[in-house]
Amino acid sequence: MQWGQIKTLFILCFLILDIFLLHHYISNPSAVYEYTEEFPREDDVRNNISGLDYLPDNAPTEEAILYAATKEFDEEDREEIDALPDQKKVIIDNQLIFAEFDKPLNINIAESPQELASYVWDFDQYQYFGMDEVTDSYIFFQQMDHPVYFNKSGLLLVHTNEEGEVTGYVQTILEKTEDSSSPEEINTPFEALAGLYFNDGYITSGDEITKEVALGYHNLLPLPNGVQVLAPTWQFEVNSERYYFVNAIESHLSYRNTKEFIDEVKYDLLSDFNKDSNATIEVSGEDWDEEEIEQYLVEILGEEEIETNGVE
Repeated sequence: MQWGQIKTLFILCFLILDIFLLHHYISNPSAVYEYTEEFPREDDVRNNISGLDYLPDNAPTEEAILYAATKEFDEEDREEIDALPDQKKVIIDNQLIFAEFDKPLNINIAESPQELASYVWDFDQYQYFGMDEVTDSYIFFQQMDHPVYFNKSGLLLVHTNEEGEVTGYVQTILEKTEDSSSPEEINTPFEALAGLYFNDGYITSGDEITKEVALGYHNLLPLPNGVQVLAPTWQFEVNSERYYFVNAIESHLSYRNTKEFIDEVKYDLLSDFNKDSNATIEVSGEDWDEEEIEQYLVEILGEEEIETNGVE
């Protein structure tokens, strides 16, 4: 066979192959994309991150954004707070309760958090989150359909002494300011996890999900009028020590540390009691003199000496 005939045969063969591949692509425009892009991405997460059994099987597919603000106690609230037993307390700016129990309570909060119910106003509004061992504090987050994570305006922070006994608490609460927005489609927990894995190294190969992945709310941004925008958010506990939050609508990523959060709460509390503060501090119920308040602040804040701005 002459070279010209061989060349013609090769050209015909490649032409037939090109026609076949073009027909296959037109008939299956997404098949190749899914195989080369999506499947390896999912496999990458599954092969490198453990604890995926903690991802919920029947996760919600829609959720609404909430709008909320710090609640100011009304007269009925104040009467109920005043009547709480076995404690001395003050109310700061009619929004925050700071209390010390007359005697430390022998309660195992991790096993029986409900035993606090008779001592804390509106206790059923809160969900136990966990303990920060560095500060000997137990964290409860307010629930508004779902938990509101790491929000200083919707918090019950319980203090303990070196013996593990409950000595007092700080409490704030949010309330909805208007109807929530219409439900929007949200990402799946796996999509949120993939975002943590592929973006900026939030989690890396070998990390483990160590707690049930849960949907809650996280503060997106405060509005000028003090209203908070609470976005549906997936919460991940990683290696039993780190907490990551993924906005379930817009996929924003954030990280919180329990000790840093508690330190922020304590700093705000110290600022409220500072002698230069303009905060209004009122005794609620049983008398609690200023010297006793300063002693308890020193105990829980770790300061050597505190001089308050006075108590009404």
